[in-house]
Amino acid sequence: MTWDAYNRRKETLRDLLAIADRRRDLTLTELLDTVDEDRKAFADETELLFDLQMSWFQRLSGQLDRLVTESTESPEMMAATAWVNTAAEMPGARALLDAHIHETALAKAFAKEQAFLAAAAGVPMSHPDLTGHGRRIMNSARESVVATATAA
Repeated sequence: MTWDAYNRRKETLRDLLAIADRRRDLTLTELLDTVDEDRKAFADETELLFDLQMSWFQRLSGQLDRLVTESTESPEMMAATAWVNTAAEMPGARALLDAHIHETALAKAFAKEQAFLAAAAGVPMSHPDLTGHGRRIMNSARESVVATATAA
C-alpha cells in the first residue's frame, strides 16, 4: 500500500467512524456507500471490519493505559471499565463489530482482544482459558452498556 493510499484509507476510516456513530442502523455495505468516491479505499467489507477492529483495539488499549494510572479499581473492573468507556467513545464501531461478532475472518482478532482483556485483568497469559475469561469480561461490559442504555 502506498503512503497516499494509506492516508486516504485512514481518512476514509475516520469519516466512516463518524458516520457510524451518528447512524448506527447502517450495515457495512450501506456505510461504505455513504462515501461513494472513497469506497475504493477498502476492497470489501471484511477489510473495513479489520480496520474498525484495529481502531477499536487501539482505543481500548489507550483507555486501559489511562485507567491503570488513574484508577483504584480491581484489574478485572478496570478491564471492563475500559471496554465500557471505549464503547461510549466509539458506539458506531462497536455496533458494527457486534453485528459481525461471529465473522470467521475476525475470529483471531476478537480472540486477541479477549486475551488482552484477560491479561489486563491479571489472568496469566499461560492460563488455559485466557480467551474465555476475556470473553466473560467483554460480555459483562457489554451487558453494562446495554443496561445503561436501557435505563436512559
